[in-house]
This record gives sequence, structure tokens and C-alpha cells, in this order.
Amino acid sequence: MSIKNIILLPLTIGLITLFTGCEEKKVEQKVEVKKEIKKVDVNIHTLKKQPYEIWVDFSGKTEAYKNVDVTSRVSGELKEVYFKAGDIVKKGQLLFKIDDSQYKAVLEQKMASLQKDKASLNLAKSQVNRYKPLVQKGLAPREKLDELVANQRQLQAVVNADSATIKQSKLDVEYTNIKATIDGQIGKSFVDVGNLVSASSTSLAKIVDSKVLYVNFNPSAREVSLIKKYKSEENPRVKVRLENSEDRIELKGNIDFIDNTTNETTGTVSMRAKIDNKQNIIFPGTFVEIKLFITDKIPVLAVHPNNLGQNQIGSFVYVVNSENKIETRQVSIQYSNTDLAMIKDGLVEGDKLVVSNITKLRDGILVNAKEVENPIK
Repeated sequence: MSIKNIILLPLTIGLITLFTGCEEKKVEQKVEVKKEIKKVDVNIHTLKKQPYEIWVDFSGKTEAYKNVDVTSRVSGELKEVYFKAGDIVKKGQLLFKIDDSQYKAVLEQKMASLQKDKASLNLAKSQVNRYKPLVQKGLAPREKLDELVANQRQLQAVVNADSATIKQSKLDVEYTNIKATIDGQIGKSFVDVGNLVSASSTSLAKIVDSKVLYVNFNPSAREVSLIKKYKSEENPRVKVRLENSEDRIELKGNIDFIDNTTNETTGTVSMRAKIDNKQNIIFPGTFVEIKLFITDKIPVLAVHPNNLGQNQIGSFVYVVNSENKIETRQVSIQYSNTDLAMIKDGLVEGDKLVVSNITKLRDGILVNAKEVENPIK
């Protein structure tokens, strides 16, 4: 071996060692890349058609079950007020007192006239009774008897008229005591003591019975048709909540009226619910949210609104396919509320819907799928 070859031998061995080491590192790097692929844990629910409680959302306004203006049947000066604003009053309870001196004076005058006319009537009866035997015996003319009988009848009519006017006068005296005509809560008095009250025209106060409330709302004619078609109760249940309120105030009742015509201007139909408000939690005239029960008898394919996403095309969900990979499905919604979204197109029974957080998912991600309960309660 020449001196040149002896010098080159270590260099050649070093290069071989260097290249061999590089190849080993590349292999190691490739192995490391394969180890970085991880599966994402997701919760899924396998879809199937089943009946759910379907509630439709509306908004409406409450109205008192009974709302009465307190008025007077007679005119006069207001003498007394027997309640405080906000009191709960009972039917027949005394509320106001009108000055009755004028009406009592009229009553006394009518009573005196009655006594006078009764005396005249008694005299006329006596005269008729005296003349009857005389006429029968031919000792007095019949014309005179007829005149006396006519006078008796005339006086009897006067007495009857007096009795009627006395009855009205007694009513006028009674009407000076103004009483509640319904049970309910009375507001403030609109008239102060000392003011003149006009009969049937001056509103003195307002009584509201709000232990039961009406809730008026106006669905479209199409919505009303669907309600009538699919409802499973004759008078569907409703839940009423205060509009835009975080407090969990909820009252229950039933639909008690659906109008028989459509408003030509708005295309809506008047509907009304009757709800229990025994604790007077909600006042008349309040805007409320209404949940109207339709049915729980019809099997449908539905997802929870929280499992829906939105993109430029529309609504979508994530499903796990047969390769355990995430797949995007565009869906068409038939109806939705805060509890469920009924699927019209895009999903079928047996699809494995992702029901956990979908914000970081995308197509093709390999996942570990765990079956959980249906998120729609």
C-alpha cells in the first residue's frame, strides 16, 4: 500500500461514518413524525327518529282577566274614601260615600206624597162602598157610582206611581254608597274628597282581577294552521316568562281562544292563553315570552342547537364517519327553538353526531368517539 492510500484511508472511513450517521438521524426523524399523530377525544350521539316535546316560541302581552272602572250611579259631592291605593278588595265592599242628604230629602218628600195619596184612595174606596148599595136599590144614579169608581182607580194609579218613585229614591240613597263590583286589587282614587262626582261619567278608581291573566299574541295564519294540525291537546299548554328577564319567573296555563279569521293587513290570527297568576307575579300590560306546547307524539330527527355550527353555506354539524374521522355535514333545519332543531335534510338515522365542543374540529381529524346520552332532554 502506497503512502498516498495510507493517508486517504482515515478520511474515507470518517466520511462513511458521517453519512451513515445522517441516514440514521433521518430514519429517527421519520419515526418521530409518526409518533406525533394523536387522536382527538369527542363525545357522540347516534341519531335516531324519536318523539320530543315540541314547543313553539312567541311573544305577547298580558291582560287582566277582569278590569272594572268604579263609577257612581248618582251625582253629588264625594264625602269619604274607604280604602288605600293597592288594597285587595272584595265584591260588595264599601269604597266611596257620596253626600246623600239631597236624596234622603227627596225620599222623605215621596213618602209624604204616598201617605197623602193613600188617604185620598181610602176615601174614594169608602165612597164607592157607600154608593154601591144605593145604586142597587135604585136610590142613587149609576152615573155617580161610575164617577166614584173612576176616581178610585185614578187614585190607585197615583199610589202605585208613588211607590215606584219611592223605590227609585231608596235606590238613589243606596247608590251614594259606592261598592266594589268584583274581587281584585284597587288602584289609587282618581277623585279627592270634596269634589263633585257626575253620575256614570266620572271614573273614581280601577279594580283589576289579575289572579288570572290573559296573554294575547298573534301567530301567522300558517303557524296557526300547523298548530291546529299537529297539536296533541285540545287546549294546548303554555309557559309564560317575563320578556328579556334573567329571573326564572314562569307561569303556566292553556290556550282558551283562537280567532276564526285572519287579519288581512298583517296575515296573523289572534290567539289567547289563560294563565294562573295567583301570586300576582306578573302585572297586566306586561310583554312576555310564550312557549306553546304542540305535541310529543311525532317521531322526528333532531339535534340540540348547541351542536350546530354556521358557515358561509348555512348550518352544519360534525359527524364521525366509518374511518373514525370528522366529517362536515350541511343540514337544512325544518324548525328550531332553544331546545332542539328538527332536521329536514343532511342527516339520517345512525349518523354519529358530535355533541362535544366543535370549535377546534375540522374535516379529516382522527378521533376517539365516546357514545353519550342524547343532549336533548
